[in-house]
Amino acid sequence: MNKEALIMQIKEKAKQDENKRRDRRFLETMGFLVAKGFLKTNLEVPLLPNKRLRVDDAIWAGLNVEPRILEVLPAAVLRLKSHFDADPVAHKDLVQVVDQLRRREEIGEAFYGMPYAKIKIWADLPLCDTRVKPISKKKVAKTFRLDPFALECLKKAAQKKGCTETDILEKLLVQTQT
Repeated sequence: MNKEALIMQIKEKAKQDENKRRDRRFLETMGFLVAKGFLKTNLEVPLLPNKRLRVDDAIWAGLNVEPRILEVLPAAVLRLKSHFDADPVAHKDLVQVVDQLRRREEIGEAFYGMPYAKIKIWADLPLCDTRVKPISKKKVAKTFRLDPFALECLKKAAQKKGCTETDILEKLLVQTQT
């Protein structure tokens, strides 16, 4: 292959890339992920923080234009599930990775060639929207059967300190660890 043919091939590929970057699926996916704080870009994309995305469109954008989308998609679906139409039957691989992230597993499945270790980082990324908590900061529900007297003491201590019963227990546990 000579130099001119190679230059022509590069220009053709750049034109295809440019057309794909104007595609609605890419613009909507990037606009949402940039608005939520998962990604940053130097491209001009409309910010769409309230957009409901099709998972198939996001996967297309990740495979054809921007691979970083595939890296953050499982964490985005986990943390902002109401914005995605993830179908457990049609998107088995995505649902599996999201479940592994939810269970905070150390080792998991790759997602479209993206290693689980890279995907896992995004589950704990602090986002612009502080209402959405990182996975490591979410509270885990536990059930304890306490003696009625102990429960009454816990309620009184919470009222006295002006906090919740859970806060009292957490403070006690932290004090015993230090």
